[in-house]
Amino acid sequence: MREPGVALAGAIERDEGGLAIVTCPDLDLREWLVREVESLVSTSARAFRTASVREALDRPEHMALLIPVDEAEVVRELDACRDQALEPPRTQPIVLFLLRDGDGHRTLALEAPSAWSWASGSDVDPEQLAELDVEAERTVFCDETGEEPEAWLARWRGDEVPRTAEHYARAFWAFTLERR
Repeated sequence: MREPGVALAGAIERDEGGLAIVTCPDLDLREWLVREVESLVSTSARAFRTASVREALDRPEHMALLIPVDEAEVVRELDACRDQALEPPRTQPIVLFLLRDGDGHRTLALEAPSAWSWASGSDVDPEQLAELDVEAERTVFCDETGEEPEAWLARWRGDEVPRTAEHYARAFWAFTLERR
């Protein structure tokens, strides 16, 4: 099984000024995935939610969590505005949340070659990767870290764990395995 958290963190970090696409199965899980991304990223990313491509482009030093109302229109606008995202150079990515089999993906495939190449492999479908045996994964987590996910997360939340790509991925994994 490919680790969804690693895939999500990788898509976001692959191109710091690029476009990452997160595929969501439905609106409820889209909201959950947005919260997961918010919990994974460093505060220095200054992530913000928006439905506006213009707002995302106007704040290149912030991670834009782009949650479209009209997916097809947002994809077309991103496609038309790709050059505007290059100058001034972005220091944080735009993370676009699209519904699986929705208008956004169809538009991306058929009408938006510039946006598709901009994302250049920085797309992920966490649900598709997330076929998970929780107890087996908890055992693997403990073997790798020497502690239960809850203990590791307590250190993470207490800022005792450095914010590295590896640790962001581990945090996502621990959040997934956490018993509440």
